[in-house]
Amino acid sequence: MNAVVESVRTLWVPLEEVNLLVPNVAIAEVINYQPLDLIHDGPDWLLGCLRWREQELPVISVERLCGFNLPQGERGSRISVINSTIPGSDLSFYAIVTAGIPRLFSADDDALGGSMLGERELPDTVVDCVKIGNEEALLPDLEKIQVMVGKAWAAVRK
Repeated sequence: MNAVVESVRTLWVPLEEVNLLVPNVAIAEVINYQPLDLIHDGPDWLLGCLRWREQELPVISVERLCGFNLPQGERGSRISVINSTIPGSDLSFYAIVTAGIPRLFSADDDALGGSMLGERELPDTVVDCVKIGNEEALLPDLEKIQVMVGKAWAAVRK
């Protein structure tokens, strides 16, 4: 018997200039924003690192990685810990700064507007952009982002 998936449980992740739409299982935990140990010799999107569950995690700005302005980290910012999408990776988790708390969103044909791929130039870290009501949400390429974060993280830790 073939099952048809009618909706996908996702998380609507608010950033300062844009929103992300990621699978629900992508985010391990959302924590209050805390000061980071800064990293000065990495790419500008690698903001720093933090200690989480007995391990050091790189913290990135998805906005900056996608070519937007660096977020200001206004009041209400959170840090979302992202699960690895690559089996056997040395990087089990990394974190992103968000402008608020991600919220559950059931993505189905009725909720999602059409793809905006043809209407908008997207960075290679994004697979699509969808319209939901009056807002747009980027669908990030989590595997590509993880590879980039892993390489940058390995370089600054040497």
